[in-house]
Amino acid sequence: MAQEKAVSSGPVRVVDPMEQLFDAVLPGFFRPMQAASGSTRPSIAHIDVIDRDTEIVVKAEVAGVDRDKLDIQVHGNQVYISGNKEEGSTREEGKYIYRERRYGEFARTIQLPVDVDASQSRASYKDGVLELVLPKAESAKRRRIEVE
Repeated sequence: MAQEKAVSSGPVRVVDPMEQLFDAVLPGFFRPMQAASGSTRPSIAHIDVIDRDTEIVVKAEVAGVDRDKLDIQVHGNQVYISGNKEEGSTREEGKYIYRERRYGEFARTIQLPVDVDASQSRASYKDGVLELVLPKAESAKRRRIEVE
């Protein structure tokens, strides 16, 4: 499978006018941190974690990832989400001006505040959002204790 590459003299990113103002005062302070490879953190699998009385809900943005390419594992109080977002077309589309969409493998490990029951967990995928409903383990559920 042929990979197309963006021709560029360096990383290209959109700069917000407000960011330009801050950059004039504090040069480079508000730019994304770069990994050793020089690339910024991928914009995939951003998550929300919601704590309900009897369950934890995890929502992850994984738009463009085929549900067959997702791997979800739960152990104790950790959730591991990984997958592969494949680039659709390999035909030459012209010279890129911006190239911000990310492709390739990704993985996230999420530390939950309590242990969950992996055997009762469910996952759904709609409109690019993966939703995990993870029932809390019996030992982690809140209980009211009556005073005698």
